[in-house]
Amino acid sequence: MSYTLYEGFVLQTKRALTTLSNILHKAEEQPNASSFPSCRLHDDMRSLSFQVFAATAQASLALARLTDEPFPTEDRGKDVVLTYAELYARIDKVLQAIDAVDKDYILENCEAVKPTPLGPNMQPLSGVAYACIMQANIFFHVTTAYGILRKEGVPLGKLDYLLPFVAS
Repeated sequence: MSYTLYEGFVLQTKRALTTLSNILHKAEEQPNASSFPSCRLHDDMRSLSFQVFAATAQASLALARLTDEPFPTEDRGKDVVLTYAELYARIDKVLQAIDAVDKDYILENCEAVKPTPLGPNMQPLSGVAYACIMQANIFFHVTTAYGILRKEGVPLGKLDYLLPFVAS
């Protein structure tokens, strides 16, 4: 069996977002959980809420590109504090979109070069190239969320991050 863009991006993104949901659930069990969505690793960095927002927004953009759906148009620069329910809803929406993906369509069309949003501009990129860029961003934001929660004292370990990647 070959390792394809579907396994490398779609399923890995699903695992990363599952990790994100799991660590949020563990954080929500803490007595000071209500403070976490606005917490940051450093003053010049974005909040936990933004990390979830960005990871899900970037996953949605990549899925749109890979499936020829319209690109989401929400403002990806905002740093709004969301409730846990809103954070979970964002993650669940993307997980549902991942589950609905047509693997064959992605594999047949992932090499096509098309105008793709990259920063404030559209760039001609293949689906594979865009998925690679977005996957790095998704993992960055999931890891940053993990770091924020660790900094705030949530008892997370390496397995809390890795388990969705090995259990599926």
